[in-house]
Amino acid sequence: MAGSTVAERRETLNFLESSLPADIHGLDVQRITELLQGYGFVCKVHGKLRGISGNLHEFDFVCTKTDTGDKMIIESLLTLPGDQEAMEIEIVKLRLKTYDCTPDVCIVIAAPSAFSVREMASLYRLSLLEAVKEKSPYDQLETLLRLREGDPQAPRQNID
Repeated sequence: MAGSTVAERRETLNFLESSLPADIHGLDVQRITELLQGYGFVCKVHGKLRGISGNLHEFDFVCTKTDTGDKMIIESLLTLPGDQEAMEIEIVKLRLKTYDCTPDVCIVIAAPSAFSVREMASLYRLSLLEAVKEKSPYDQLETLLRLREGDPQAPRQNID
């Protein structure tokens, strides 16, 4: 996708399930936590981590792998109003928070994004999952988890 228009973002948001009180920024909390539990993670919704600066940062999901202690942060920007510039600002803010908290993995779920946003996410070591009709964010997250586990059955794709 060369760029992202407001219409494409709106279409993606319409594709996702309607928000319920148990949803976070368009993501089904139960579906995400059950998926991650299946891969050995314990998740805290609206979890907080204290950074090396001493500041307390809130994330949509803070997950810990039970056997290794690895920290995974998942942040949804699906319902972010605005354009490419707003998305870039949110990516920079997230990078600052993750730099302070140093998680092992940070996953950002967003509507289709412009090339510059994808480049920024890659540069900042954020795994960007773009929710499109063909691939739901849940399927993409499961694929990423399989790849991290070294599952040879996982479809090969570039997720970063």
